[in-house]
Amino acid sequence: MTRITIQDLFNTLDKTRTSLLDASNDDGMVSRADLKCLLDVTQDPQEQRFIEFFYTFLIKIEDRPRMRVTEEIINQGIAVLKEQIIPNFEIQEAFSLSSQQKIAQVHDAALPLAMELIRTTSQKASLSAREVSEQIAQLSEGLYFDDYGSEAAIAVDPFFLEHPQEALSPTSFAQALGIDPNTPKGKIERFDPADRVLQNFIERQFNAGLSERARTVVELMQANLDTLSIIVVGQDNHPDLESNHPVYVFGMGPDGNLAGFTSFVIWT
Repeated sequence: MTRITIQDLFNTLDKTRTSLLDASNDDGMVSRADLKCLLDVTQDPQEQRFIEFFYTFLIKIEDRPRMRVTEEIINQGIAVLKEQIIPNFEIQEAFSLSSQQKIAQVHDAALPLAMELIRTTSQKASLSAREVSEQIAQLSEGLYFDDYGSEAAIAVDPFFLEHPQEALSPTSFAQALGIDPNTPKGKIERFDPADRVLQNFIERQFNAGLSERARTVVELMQANLDTLSIIVVGQDNHPDLESNHPVYVFGMGPDGNLAGFTSFVIWT
Protein backbone atom coordinates (compact mmCIF):
# COMPACT_ATOMS: atom_id res chain seq x y z
CA MET A 1 0.00 0.00 0.00
CA THR A 2 1.09 3.55 -0.62
CA ARG A 3 2.56 5.22 2.44
CA ILE A 4 0.23 8.04 3.31
CA THR A 5 0.29 10.54 6.15
CA ILE A 6 -2.26 12.31 8.33
CA GLN A 7 -1.68 15.40 6.20
CA ASP A 8 -2.57 13.39 3.08
CA LEU A 9 -5.90 12.50 4.72
CA PHE A 10 -6.48 16.14 5.60
CA ASN A 11 -5.71 17.14 2.01
CA THR A 12 -8.40 14.74 0.75
CA LEU A 13 -10.92 16.28 3.13
CA ASP A 14 -9.99 19.82 2.16
CA LYS A 15 -10.29 18.96 -1.55
CA THR A 16 -13.72 17.42 -0.93
CA ARG A 17 -14.81 20.53 0.97
CA THR A 18 -13.73 22.76 -1.93
CA SER A 19 -15.50 20.54 -4.48
CA LEU A 20 -18.77 20.63 -2.54
CA LEU A 21 -18.67 24.39 -2.02
CA ASP A 22 -17.86 24.96 -5.70
CA ALA A 23 -20.98 22.92 -6.53
CA SER A 24 -23.24 25.11 -4.39
CA ASN A 25 -23.86 27.73 -7.11
CA ASP A 26 -22.70 30.46 -4.72
CA ASP A 27 -25.83 30.20 -2.54
CA GLY A 28 -23.90 28.62 0.31
CA MET A 29 -25.91 25.39 0.23
CA VAL A 30 -25.26 22.06 -1.50
CA SER A 31 -28.55 20.43 -2.45
CA ARG A 32 -28.93 16.87 -3.67
CA ALA A 33 -29.28 18.31 -7.17
CA ASP A 34 -25.95 20.11 -6.69
CA LEU A 35 -24.42 16.85 -5.47
CA LYS A 36 -25.66 14.98 -8.52
CA CYS A 37 -24.15 17.59 -10.84
CA LEU A 38 -20.84 17.34 -8.99
CA LEU A 39 -20.79 13.54 -9.21
CA ASP A 40 -21.60 13.70 -12.93
CA VAL A 41 -18.51 15.82 -13.65
CA THR A 42 -16.17 13.94 -11.27
CA GLN A 43 -14.28 11.51 -13.48
CA ASP A 44 -12.51 9.47 -10.81
CA PRO A 45 -14.90 6.72 -9.55
CA GLN A 46 -13.18 6.48 -6.16
CA GLU A 47 -13.40 10.24 -5.70
CA GLN A 48 -17.10 10.05 -6.62
CA ARG A 49 -17.64 7.40 -3.96
CA PHE A 50 -15.95 9.44 -1.24
CA ILE A 51 -17.85 12.64 -2.06
CA GLU A 52 -21.13 10.72 -1.88
CA PHE A 53 -20.13 8.93 1.34
CA PHE A 54 -19.11 12.23 2.92
CA TYR A 55 -22.31 14.00 1.89
CA THR A 56 -24.40 11.14 3.31
CA PHE A 57 -22.33 11.24 6.50
CA LEU A 58 -23.09 14.95 6.96
CA ILE A 59 -26.81 14.30 6.71
CA LYS A 60 -26.67 11.35 9.09
CA ILE A 61 -24.73 13.11 11.84
CA GLU A 62 -27.21 16.00 11.67
CA ASP A 63 -30.09 13.49 11.60
CA ARG A 64 -31.96 15.71 9.14
CA PRO A 65 -32.65 13.69 5.96
CA ARG A 66 -34.12 16.62 4.01
CA MET A 67 -31.61 19.26 4.96
CA ARG A 68 -29.47 21.14 2.46
CA VAL A 69 -25.80 20.95 3.35
CA THR A 70 -24.25 24.31 4.22
CA GLU A 71 -20.63 25.41 4.54
CA GLU A 72 -21.01 25.33 8.33
CA ILE A 73 -22.22 21.72 8.26
CA ILE A 74 -19.38 20.72 5.91
CA ASN A 75 -16.86 22.29 8.29
CA GLN A 76 -18.45 20.54 11.26
CA GLY A 77 -18.30 17.20 9.48
CA ILE A 78 -14.63 17.67 8.62
CA ALA A 79 -13.92 18.62 12.23
CA VAL A 80 -15.53 15.35 13.40
CA LEU A 81 -13.28 13.42 11.02
CA LYS A 82 -10.11 15.29 11.95
CA GLU A 83 -10.69 15.38 15.71
CA GLN A 84 -12.67 12.24 16.54
CA ILE A 85 -12.21 9.66 13.78
CA ILE A 86 -8.75 9.99 12.20
CA PRO A 87 -6.90 9.84 15.58
CA ASN A 88 -8.56 6.48 16.26
CA PHE A 89 -7.33 4.38 13.34
CA GLU A 90 -4.14 3.13 11.77
CA ILE A 91 -3.34 4.43 8.30
CA GLN A 92 -3.69 1.11 6.56
CA GLU A 93 -6.14 -0.70 4.35
CA ALA A 94 -7.41 -3.18 6.96
CA PHE A 95 -8.39 -1.66 10.29
CA SER A 96 -7.79 -3.65 13.46
CA LEU A 97 -10.85 -4.72 15.44
CA SER A 98 -10.08 -2.21 18.19
CA SER A 99 -9.88 0.62 15.64
CA GLN A 100 -13.18 -0.43 14.08
CA GLN A 101 -14.83 -0.37 17.49
CA LYS A 102 -13.47 3.08 18.35
CA ILE A 103 -14.56 4.55 15.02
CA ALA A 104 -18.02 2.96 15.23
CA GLN A 105 -18.53 4.59 18.63
CA VAL A 106 -18.30 8.01 17.00
CA HIS A 107 -21.20 7.30 14.63
CA ASP A 108 -22.71 4.35 12.77
CA ALA A 109 -21.68 5.90 9.44
CA ALA A 110 -18.13 6.68 10.57
CA LEU A 111 -16.41 3.38 9.75
CA PRO A 112 -17.51 3.13 6.08
CA LEU A 113 -16.52 6.76 5.60
CA ALA A 114 -13.10 6.19 7.21
CA MET A 115 -12.44 3.25 4.91
CA GLU A 116 -13.37 5.30 1.84
CA LEU A 117 -11.12 8.12 3.07
CA ILE A 118 -8.18 5.71 3.23
CA ARG A 119 -8.89 4.30 -0.24
CA THR A 120 -9.29 7.71 -1.83
CA THR A 121 -6.20 9.17 -0.19
CA SER A 122 -4.09 6.13 -0.99
CA GLN A 123 -5.07 6.34 -4.65
CA LYS A 124 -4.30 10.05 -4.86
CA ALA A 125 -0.99 9.68 -3.04
CA SER A 126 0.25 6.97 -5.40
CA LEU A 127 2.58 7.69 -8.28
CA SER A 128 1.48 6.22 -11.58
CA ALA A 129 3.49 3.33 -12.99
CA ARG A 130 4.98 5.66 -15.59
CA GLU A 131 6.06 8.12 -12.88
CA VAL A 132 7.66 5.28 -10.91
CA SER A 133 9.56 4.19 -14.01
CA GLU A 134 10.73 7.75 -14.63
CA GLN A 135 12.07 8.01 -11.08
CA ILE A 136 13.80 4.65 -11.35
CA ALA A 137 15.50 5.93 -14.52
CA GLN A 138 17.06 8.69 -12.44
CA LEU A 139 18.25 6.25 -9.77
CA SER A 140 19.35 3.16 -11.67
CA GLU A 141 22.76 4.20 -13.01
CA GLY A 142 25.37 1.74 -11.81
CA LEU A 143 22.87 -0.72 -10.33
CA TYR A 144 22.95 -4.33 -11.48
CA PHE A 145 21.03 -7.57 -11.17
CA ASP A 146 22.86 -10.63 -9.83
CA ASP A 147 20.34 -13.20 -8.67
CA TYR A 148 18.34 -16.26 -9.74
CA GLY A 149 21.52 -18.21 -10.38
CA SER A 150 22.82 -15.77 -12.97
CA GLU A 151 26.43 -16.37 -13.97
CA ALA A 152 27.08 -12.66 -14.36
CA ALA A 153 25.93 -9.36 -12.89
CA ILE A 154 24.12 -7.33 -15.57
CA ALA A 155 23.18 -3.65 -15.44
CA VAL A 156 19.52 -2.79 -14.93
CA ASP A 157 17.34 -0.45 -16.96
CA PRO A 158 14.03 1.17 -16.00
CA PHE A 159 10.95 -0.69 -17.16
CA PHE A 160 7.45 0.49 -18.06
CA LEU A 161 4.74 -1.46 -19.85
CA GLU A 162 1.12 -0.62 -20.59
CA HIS A 163 -0.93 -3.49 -19.20
CA PRO A 164 -4.67 -3.36 -20.00
CA GLN A 165 -5.61 -6.25 -17.69
CA GLU A 166 -6.77 -5.75 -14.10
CA ALA A 167 -4.91 -8.83 -12.84
CA LEU A 168 -1.34 -9.87 -13.54
CA SER A 169 -0.60 -13.32 -14.92
CA PRO A 170 2.07 -14.85 -17.17
CA THR A 171 -0.44 -14.71 -20.03
CA SER A 172 -1.40 -11.06 -19.52
CA PHE A 173 2.27 -10.08 -19.19
CA ALA A 174 3.21 -11.90 -22.39
CA GLN A 175 0.32 -10.27 -24.26
CA ALA A 176 1.30 -6.80 -23.04
CA LEU A 177 4.94 -7.41 -23.93
CA GLY A 178 3.97 -8.73 -27.37
CA ILE A 179 5.62 -12.15 -27.09
CA ASP A 180 4.25 -15.63 -27.68
CA PRO A 181 4.51 -17.69 -24.48
CA ASN A 182 3.94 -20.87 -26.48
CA THR A 183 7.34 -20.54 -28.15
CA PRO A 184 10.70 -21.30 -26.51
CA LYS A 185 11.83 -17.68 -26.86
CA GLY A 186 8.62 -16.27 -25.37
CA LYS A 187 8.05 -18.85 -22.66
CA ILE A 188 7.61 -17.40 -19.15
CA GLU A 189 10.25 -19.51 -17.45
CA ARG A 190 9.85 -17.95 -13.97
CA PHE A 191 6.99 -16.00 -12.43
CA ASP A 192 7.46 -15.42 -8.69
CA PRO A 193 6.80 -12.86 -5.95
CA ALA A 194 9.67 -10.35 -5.90
CA ASP A 195 10.05 -9.79 -2.12
CA ARG A 196 13.18 -11.91 -1.70
CA VAL A 197 14.67 -10.71 -4.98
CA LEU A 198 14.22 -7.06 -4.03
CA GLN A 199 15.92 -7.59 -0.67
CA ASN A 200 18.80 -9.36 -2.40
CA PHE A 201 18.94 -6.54 -4.96
CA ILE A 202 19.73 -4.09 -2.14
CA GLU A 203 22.34 -6.33 -0.54
CA ARG A 204 24.13 -7.15 -3.82
CA GLN A 205 24.92 -3.46 -4.40
CA PHE A 206 26.93 -3.20 -1.16
CA ASN A 207 30.38 -3.71 -2.66
CA ALA A 208 29.70 -0.97 -5.22
CA GLY A 209 28.54 1.40 -2.48
CA LEU A 210 25.09 1.62 -4.04
CA SER A 211 22.94 -0.16 -1.47
CA GLU A 212 21.12 3.00 -0.38
CA ARG A 213 20.31 3.93 -3.96
CA ALA A 214 18.99 0.41 -4.54
CA ARG A 215 16.96 0.69 -1.33
CA THR A 216 15.40 3.89 -2.64
CA VAL A 217 14.36 2.07 -5.82
CA VAL A 218 12.86 -0.80 -3.84
CA GLU A 219 10.99 1.47 -1.43
CA LEU A 220 9.68 3.51 -4.37
CA MET A 221 8.25 0.33 -5.87
CA GLN A 222 6.86 -0.94 -2.58
CA ALA A 223 5.16 2.37 -1.82
CA ASN A 224 3.43 2.79 -5.18
CA LEU A 225 3.03 -0.61 -6.83
CA ASP A 226 1.11 -3.79 -6.05
CA THR A 227 1.77 -7.41 -7.01
CA LEU A 228 5.57 -7.03 -6.98
CA SER A 229 6.83 -9.85 -9.18
CA ILE A 230 9.81 -11.22 -11.08
CA ILE A 231 9.48 -12.76 -14.51
CA VAL A 232 12.21 -14.49 -16.53
CA VAL A 233 11.53 -14.97 -20.24
CA GLY A 234 12.89 -17.75 -22.44
CA GLN A 235 12.95 -21.51 -22.02
CA ASP A 236 15.91 -22.74 -20.01
CA ASN A 237 18.40 -25.10 -21.66
CA HIS A 238 16.89 -24.80 -25.12
CA PRO A 239 19.44 -25.53 -27.89
CA ASP A 240 18.22 -22.73 -30.15
CA LEU A 241 18.34 -19.95 -27.53
CA GLU A 242 21.22 -17.89 -26.22
CA SER A 243 22.15 -18.09 -22.56
CA ASN A 244 20.95 -14.58 -21.66
CA HIS A 245 17.32 -14.47 -20.54
CA PRO A 246 15.44 -11.17 -20.08
CA VAL A 247 14.37 -10.66 -16.47
CA TYR A 248 11.74 -8.15 -15.28
CA VAL A 249 11.31 -7.05 -11.67
CA PHE A 250 8.22 -4.89 -11.42
CA GLY A 251 4.83 -4.14 -9.88
CA MET A 252 1.41 -2.98 -10.99
CA GLY A 253 0.33 0.65 -10.65
CA PRO A 254 -3.17 1.90 -9.81
CA ASP A 255 -3.85 2.19 -13.55
CA GLY A 256 -2.90 -1.45 -14.20
CA ASN A 257 0.34 -0.54 -15.97
CA LEU A 258 3.63 -2.12 -14.94
CA ALA A 259 6.86 -0.48 -13.78
CA GLY A 260 10.17 -1.53 -12.28
CA PHE A 261 13.46 -2.53 -13.83
CA THR A 262 14.73 -5.05 -16.35
CA SER A 263 18.02 -6.87 -16.81
CA PHE A 264 19.26 -10.34 -17.85
CA VAL A 265 20.10 -13.62 -16.17
CA ILE A 266 22.86 -15.69 -17.73
CA TRP A 267 22.14 -19.42 -17.65
CA THR A 268 24.54 -21.71 -19.55
